[in-house]
Amino acid sequence: MDYHQILKIAGGLLALLLFIPMILSILKEGAEGQSCAMWFLWGVLDTILTISLTKSGGNFWLPLGFAIGDVAIAILLMNKGKLKWTWFETGVLALVIACVIAWKLGGDVTATVSSTLAVCVAAIPGFVEMLKNPQPRIGNVWAGYVVANMLSFFGGTAMVIKERFAPAAWALCSFAMFAASRARPRGRNQCTGSNG
Repeated sequence: MDYHQILKIAGGLLALLLFIPMILSILKEGAEGQSCAMWFLWGVLDTILTISLTKSGGNFWLPLGFAIGDVAIAILLMNKGKLKWTWFETGVLALVIACVIAWKLGGDVTATVSSTLAVCVAAIPGFVEMLKNPQPRIGNVWAGYVVANMLSFFGGTAMVIKERFAPAAWALCSFAMFAASRARPRGRNQCTGSNG
């Protein structure tokens, strides 16, 4: 096993392990605002990506880690009765359908690009919510995802879509979520009257 393979596996394993704090948080603090359907749909997108990358001989460990984690959270939320369906879940379902069609029409590379981008688009509401209500503790998990994605990126054997596109795109999204977790909430008075 060469160092590329070790980095790929390490990235996927770290991505999977980072679901543990989320699962523990849901078990201890509840699942307010969480949706079983949303996590399931993310799992489907990550599974499409995992299968397309496996078929093309690409870097599949990272999306596999995410797919397993997504499904685990979906099952946990289903057991907690968090079965809501909103316009957002409908939009992500449309992205899933579009990815399957793109996969059938364009092949594995098209599926890799479309499902990677669909995951990023599906994260936009979470990013907006994080900007409105920064959560540094959750941001620490996103920092871990930056590391997982970078491990996977450097595990790629060539600068080609099947090796580095998903980890590069997801590293940027993860960093944006981390940065949003550290942002000052809008609307607060930044001037406190002190000189410090």
